[in-house]
Amino acid sequence: MINRLEKKQLIFKIIIILFISLVVLSIVRVSLVHSDISDSSLIYALIAKELLFSFLSAAFIMITLYALIKKEFYSVNTKAVKYAFTDALTGLYNRHYLNDFLDKFTALRKKDTNFAVIFIDIDHFKKVNDSLGHSTGDCVLKNLSSAFKFLTRPEDILCRYGGEEFVIIFNDISKKAALSKAEQIRQKVEDMAFECEQKHITISLGLSMGESEDNITQTLEEADLALYMAKGAGRNCVKFFEDDREVKV
Repeated sequence: MINRLEKKQLIFKIIIILFISLVVLSIVRVSLVHSDISDSSLIYALIAKELLFSFLSAAFIMITLYALIKKEFYSVNTKAVKYAFTDALTGLYNRHYLNDFLDKFTALRKKDTNFAVIFIDIDHFKKVNDSLGHSTGDCVLKNLSSAFKFLTRPEDILCRYGGEEFVIIFNDISKKAALSKAEQIRQKVEDMAFECEQKHITISLGLSMGESEDNITQTLEEADLALYMAKGAGRNCVKFFEDDREVKV
């Protein structure tokens, strides 16, 4: 899958290659068919006519092909985007989508609004895989992802960052609301009975807030640091990053 700029560059290259090819083919065709003509002005006129016919033919073919395969092309492109940006196991956005989103976040977000980033890690998930197998681990990840979907808003960005780590980005949210939401998620997971061989798990959460002009990548890194604080504090808790200080919820 390619982005918009790459798509424009590709189209431009195709047009240039097509133009050069048509010019060369037109000159060759006129040279072969009208080799007996010595009048240079006439040869140039014939080449011009050949070029015009070739361009019109190429345009007609491209328009016809586009009309015939437009739906198929859209379908293939949609599937490509889905496969590129979606985690196959959980159905959540993946890290590739998150990286793409971070590049666009400044332009997408509302002005004068705060945002929050939550980094989540499943506590002792390796023990689940080692003792009960990866199929149980996959089951836990799918159940947990469904719970996260239920606990987040449609406008929030929910991603499986990798392995047993998840990231949630809340746009237009206050610090108080973000802390409350993080604790709600932690408590909900602790109280859940999973439909897996592993019935119960807990999670650790790191939270960081960003203001209107803050760099979201830095805020993400701060949330990651807060997550390590949560792990160091015994896990199954929320830690908030703020100017090198952490606050337990």
